[in-house]
Amino acid sequence: MHALHQQGWEAACSLHRHLSSGGELAAIPTPGVLLEVGEIAYGDVSADYSRFYGTNVTYNQRSGFYFGSPMFVAAGLVGDALANNSARNRAQAMAQAQWRDFSPCRAILTDRRMLLHVAAENRWVTVRHHEIISFLPVLEQWALFTDYQQWEPMRLAGPTVPWLTAATISVLNRGRSEYQQLPPLPLPD
Repeated sequence: MHALHQQGWEAACSLHRHLSSGGELAAIPTPGVLLEVGEIAYGDVSADYSRFYGTNVTYNQRSGFYFGSPMFVAAGLVGDALANNSARNRAQAMAQAQWRDFSPCRAILTDRRMLLHVAAENRWVTVRHHEIISFLPVLEQWALFTDYQQWEPMRLAGPTVPWLTAATISVLNRGRSEYQQLPPLPLPD
């Protein structure tokens, strides 16, 4: 296991033990980021960000004007048809729903939301906890998959994700009945 992954795993196990024994998340400062009034930050980590969605892709169709022998004209038309078919297939493949927008990000976990500074776009994305409808940690991939009411599914990955997952589960379970709680993170005690 890579040293960063080992450190991330140990931090997640330590937090899991702390929370399982009745401990609470500690508030942390968020240098350079203004939170909402009364909002409390619990984590500020780096991760790899991506979104899952399809898109519209346009492509140009080729149509040449061919003058000459019938064989030359036929070859030109066949070439256009093959090129157009290839461009159409390429556009359809690019338009399919898939993981996109891969970027490093800064992820700040608060009691209300997750703030993500997506480096590739140099912008902040805010995801409110009450908008989450699906929460799936896949620790063997060092990844956390979440889905939202009105936003595309998101994937966070990297060595800090097990810790971030344990902290997020703690935040999301606050105030929920036992029937609505997320299952505990599958980390060793």
